[in-house]
Amino acid sequence: MGNSIQSDKLNHRTRARVRDLGEVFTPEAYVEDMLQIIEKENKNSWKDEDISFFEPSCGHGNIVAAIYKKRINAIYKKALSHSIKEAPLYAVANALNTLWAIDIDEQNIRQCRSRVMAITIDFLKEKMRINLDKTLIIKNKDFMAHVLCTIKWHIHENETLSALSNKSCAQNAALKTKSGSKWFTKNGHQQIDFQLSWSSFFAECEDKNLVPINFERALKLLSNISAGSSKGLENFEFAKELIIKDTEDLPKLSRTALAV
Repeated sequence: MGNSIQSDKLNHRTRARVRDLGEVFTPEAYVEDMLQIIEKENKNSWKDEDISFFEPSCGHGNIVAAIYKKRINAIYKKALSHSIKEAPLYAVANALNTLWAIDIDEQNIRQCRSRVMAITIDFLKEKMRINLDKTLIIKNKDFMAHVLCTIKWHIHENETLSALSNKSCAQNAALKTKSGSKWFTKNGHQQIDFQLSWSSFFAECEDKNLVPINFERALKLLSNISAGSSKGLENFEFAKELIIKDTEDLPKLSRTALAV
């Protein structure tokens, strides 16, 4: 990821933002050092599908992106060693469903989602030896719809102190910070249920013979993208990574860099 791209697209902090949100991004140079601590504690952490990762203040996704890359590659290698069919899809599904991230700022969430989406596309195209986005969509439409829904479900705008509190004490928790109080007053209590991943929610709906509206919207959007239209993109703004025009030159520039 080029430094110039990162500076232009990611470092949107102003003095007002730092003052109002207490926003301090973790430099990417330090992220790897932080994650090595996890590896020292548990060398199998990246491939362990029973472990979930939660970033309570994800910003534009420096830590989330690094964790996600480690997860998909480690789970992919594990899947190959166990002769699991469709190992790339298996790795993405399990990495996404065990990754959670929130931030109080909507702009940060858009960028974090976009980065995770870009990493997913690059990974799947490389491992499945697919050159074009349209081919990836056509061959894996239902799966890609789940990818869109999972990213939207697991990476979302929220206020950390209240989100990790029950209803009776959520407001008092949010009041501990000025930005938290402001957000809570506007949006109310949105407690996170880490047991209710997108996959488990979808399974509950299937048991009731229901199809989640977001899944229907995702399928429709993918059909539109395959037909050359971006209609419905407002429901999954980060899916713009799928409508970057396929060209012979595109693989020369990392899509992950384009996403930021």
